[in-house]
Parts: sequence; C-alpha cells; structure tokens
Amino acid sequence: MPGTVGLHICFDERGREIEVLDVTPVAPDKYRIEETPIFNPGIALGDIIRVREQEGIAYYVETVQKSGFVRYAWLLSKEAAASQEIRSFTERVTEHDGRWEQIFGGLLVIHLPKHSAVDAELEMSRIIGRFEA
Repeated sequence: MPGTVGLHICFDERGREIEVLDVTPVAPDKYRIEETPIFNPGIALGDIIRVREQEGIAYYVETVQKSGFVRYAWLLSKEAAASQEIRSFTERVTEHDGRWEQIFGGLLVIHLPKHSAVDAELEMSRIIGRFEA
C-alpha cells in the first residue's frame, strides 16, 4: 500500500460536500483518516473508513474502526493561537502520543489517547483564561 495520499471524499450522497483529505490506504476501499474532516464531525483523525469510488470521488460508506483518540476542539483568538502557551501545549500533546491540528489558523483540534495523562480541558482553560482579560 502507498503512503499518505490526498483523497476526494464525499460525505453527502448528492455529491455536494466534497473535501480533499490526507488518508493512508489500509486495504482495498479502506483508508485511515490523517486529518480532521470539516464536513463530517462524526469522523476523526485516525478513524478507518470504507468508501465506494465512482468517477474519481470516494463516497463515504461507513466507519470501520474508531481511532482510539479523544478529540477536543477550541476556537482561539489570533493572539492565543499564535502564543507560546499553545506551542508548549501542543508539544506536550505530541510527547504523550497525541496529535494536534490548527485549522484555518484559529481552530485548535487536539487528539489524545483515551487514557492520556494530559488534561486537555484543564490546560486549555488556563491558557484561554490568560487571553480573555
């Protein structure tokens, strides 16, 4: 199987919501999602999905396996998003076998293993509190 590729995925049977996502092929018609989809909040980074391909578009059929990550998301101010506090936090996430994404600059999405020692909600509450004043 090849490494990570960009795949045109449609989550709407009418073909109106198509996005290109980085995925890793794991079997015929099955892919591991390598980034957070915008058009389907029920699918997360690391999930394995099955698709049916038609005319160069992969139509979502089902989620075969959930990732094992717990997902958290925050919409941050420009200042908070670019802060040293967020950089330090995302480094801790990575050190604890988690992953993170910053979407459109201000949407921070954290993916942590289910039994992680990192308390993402507490840490982000502290960080956000510094920028609300």
